[in-house]
Amino acid sequence: MKENHNPLGKTDYLSIQHIERYRFAASILYPKNRVLDIASGTGYGTAILSTRGYNVIGADYDGNALVKAHELWSCDFVRADALELPFNDASFDSVVSFETIEHVENGKLFVSEIHRVLRTGGIFICSTPNRRYTSHPSYHVKEYGTEEFFELINRFFSKFDKYGQYFKTNDRIKDLCEWHIKNAFIETLSKILNKTGTKEILKDTILKYFVETKNLNIKKNLDGELAIEQILQRKENSIYKVKPYNGTKRLRIILSVAVKET
Repeated sequence: MKENHNPLGKTDYLSIQHIERYRFAASILYPKNRVLDIASGTGYGTAILSTRGYNVIGADYDGNALVKAHELWSCDFVRADALELPFNDASFDSVVSFETIEHVENGKLFVSEIHRVLRTGGIFICSTPNRRYTSHPSYHVKEYGTEEFFELINRFFSKFDKYGQYFKTNDRIKDLCEWHIKNAFIETLSKILNKTGTKEILKDTILKYFVETKNLNIKKNLDGELAIEQILQRKENSIYKVKPYNGTKRLRIILSVAVKET
């Protein structure tokens, strides 16, 4: 199963955190940097960085996601395996990798590839969910705790800073309801639809209604770049924005900013 989350127009806290990570990256990278956005999906993050003046390439292994990205954004996108990047050594000033490393079996090889394509002095911004507060979906091949994640980054980058994104207590309650109550309901509904002989196309439509997070704010015909500008002009969400690491309590996302020294 593949994960391809598009947070545009959504108001759940995880979608807000997705946007805040790219806002954070856009605020700390150097002007006119050549940036690689790994696992760019449908390209919203690549577009955010591009609108801030960075020379960005979005890379993803999912061909369908890349087709959608090309439709939505006037950015450069390429198909790439995160464990075998099709770029020369020292090709980029910065690499951004949000919610990627948990999808690959060999995290060490992944970070090694990032290190290879970065120039000396280049910045690597990487994040992953804290395994303590995830639903452990099947598409998370390898989940990380804080120390394990930071130790992996430190194997290749001796100079790095620790950050995180935190959540509110009621977010945790909503998550537990989503993961357990809602999922149990969907499983029961699926069994009922199977028993009643509901046609597959109708069954998929019904289940999709309950599974998907609804888009609330983006108009269907709104230009992509304009949508990005409207999002970036909003006030930062002080609760969910990227902050210096302050322990693991209510830590939803682990994040590091590393610099390649040699």
